[in-house]
Amino acid sequence: MKIRKIGGLGKKSYRAAAYCRVSTGKDAQQESFETQKNYYTELIASEPSWKLVNIYADEGCSGTGTGHRPQFMQMMEDAKTGKIDIVLVKSISRFARNAADCQKYTRKLKTYGVEVRFERDGISNMDPSADFIFSMLAVVAQEESRSISENVRWRYEKNFEKGVYHMGNNRLLGYDMGEDGRLIPNGDAWIIRKMFEGYAAGMNLKEICDELDAAGAKRLRSDKPFTPVTVSRVLRNESYVGDLRMQEQAPTDYLTKKPVENTEYTTYLVKDEHEGIVSRELWNAVQERIRTAERDREAGLCRNTTKTHYLYGIVYCEECGAPMLRRSYTSKNKTKYKAWNCRGRQKLKNGCRNPAVREETIMAKILLALHERGLATDGEDETFITENVRRVDVSAKEMRISFKDEVADAFGDAVSGEN
Repeated sequence: MKIRKIGGLGKKSYRAAAYCRVSTGKDAQQESFETQKNYYTELIASEPSWKLVNIYADEGCSGTGTGHRPQFMQMMEDAKTGKIDIVLVKSISRFARNAADCQKYTRKLKTYGVEVRFERDGISNMDPSADFIFSMLAVVAQEESRSISENVRWRYEKNFEKGVYHMGNNRLLGYDMGEDGRLIPNGDAWIIRKMFEGYAAGMNLKEICDELDAAGAKRLRSDKPFTPVTVSRVLRNESYVGDLRMQEQAPTDYLTKKPVENTEYTTYLVKDEHEGIVSRELWNAVQERIRTAERDREAGLCRNTTKTHYLYGIVYCEECGAPMLRRSYTSKNKTKYKAWNCRGRQKLKNGCRNPAVREETIMAKILLALHERGLATDGEDETFITENVRRVDVSAKEMRISFKDEVADAFGDAVSGEN
């Protein structure tokens, strides 16, 4: 049987390191951070048998997880490769506030032969009773973290109710923060206006991105061009009309740092809180178009380009209510023509039997309806039709045309479904 000795016990000299952490960048914490580093540097230098390897220090990092603590992970890697014998830590709460992480990493360091000494707690991972003590103290530290999180959340909630807030260090494209903490439009405000004005004028998101790129517009935190997703987020942000929405999502879990699902919370909207970049009228026009687009998508209409036919989103199936799509057909004599087919029948397989209707038939009925109302047109005028016709419901037996300035006009003449 082979016996292999692990750990630094019995050595004449030890390669010593220390781990320090503070969770914020505030002045008081910053002083503590520097104090910790200086203390361990002097302590290790004062021990003849210790040789300083490194002072691993994470500044402005939470202790509830290790994923965002690069120095901690570097320490673990150096321990794994045999560069460290002893790690000095002020307390368990500085090492981890997550009980599972604390035990996981102290055990792992022990398998590497690395001793972890917690000065304030007076324990070492090499002690026989270490596992039990770590379990108890780490749970206490984790409970402390939970209590702090709940207190902070309660304070934020009360401040939101009073209209008191702090924007933090997060910048917003088109704005700077004044001394009073309120947003002030800056030199990038033209980018925001261009987005809103373009969308209100009927441009799609890709066209807006192309126009911004051609105009030399730059994103706030990236050198990459604007994307439809980033433009869409700007168009929905109340900050650009001068409003402020607080607590937009559920509070985060103190361990995972992710929003807690199925948790009740209140969102607060402060109207005209700061100077807006766009007018209220322009904001309302953009939001109405966004809502219309959402309703269209729910109905199965997806406008991805401005080249979409102007009747798209106007013609619907009378039988099932689904939108009708424009398609090309070929007659028996090999002549090509356009007709409108029920999307429900074509894509959803919902059993709708409404046949395709020729486009020329639909246009004839629309023009007839306009003449009946005393509105003369010169042929198929796209703008004139879209400004007056709200909806056309088509079936094999009848066609109902609704106008924008009244409920509906019904035309019961039979509509041929022949192809």
